[in-house]
Amino acid sequence: MKPWALYTAVRLGIFIVSLAILLLLGCGWIWGAVFATAISLALSVLFLGPMRQKVADDLRTRVEKPTKDADSATEDGQLDRSAR
Repeated sequence: MKPWALYTAVRLGIFIVSLAILLLLGCGWIWGAVFATAISLALSVLFLGPMRQKVADDLRTRVEKPTKDADSATEDGQLDRSAR
């Protein structure tokens, strides 16, 4: 499973559990959602640091350009010749 999908699922799970507990305690929908958001933010900052770092590393590798290999140089040369 991709790191960002797992991180999102865990964050959403924390939010849903927090919201359910707050609603069972008699908190209204609006205040329950506000407090559940704050609770899930605090818990994710405290406990999901390594998972968040994996997401950041995955995004970094997607953004950075891959290094060119011999095949890439050959393909680029063929494309340049065919464009002329």
